[in-house]
Amino acid sequence: MVVTMNKKLTPSEELDYLIELYRGDREKILQWITNAYDVLQQRSSLLLSLVAVVLTITGFSGPKIAESGHLSKFCIGYGLSFVLLAAILVLAGPLQLRWATQWRAESLDASLIHLIARRNARTRKYHIAFALLCIGLTGYVGSVIGYLFRL
Repeated sequence: MVVTMNKKLTPSEELDYLIELYRGDREKILQWITNAYDVLQQRSSLLLSLVAVVLTITGFSGPKIAESGHLSKFCIGYGLSFVLLAAILVLAGPLQLRWATQWRAESLDASLIHLIARRNARTRKYHIAFALLCIGLTGYVGSVIGYLFRL
């Protein structure tokens, strides 16, 4: 069978695909889904670590940078705002603790579909938090550039 175009699967279609891949072994499918949560948590923890580095550096050098000029002051405030938004989104989204077996639907397949949908929602929040962090880091770098050139 030749597939000419890839398409993003719905949670139900993804479960069907996993059933095909794992020949119906629901235990392996559940393991695969929970491993995806582990990857998401690891990446979210890394993102949160970057936030901590930015906040720590800002605590030491932020006031000095902000004193160097209006551009630096604006950029550091702008950057920190987005970095903090990223942190809040990561904490409220991908790093929110919910156990895979905490909810049960009317069938095992429906429960697996629900887990896939929850993973997708957390992944979306991770992507948004990553974008917010990038915007914040851009502002932070702008403040450092302003400091270096006294803008």
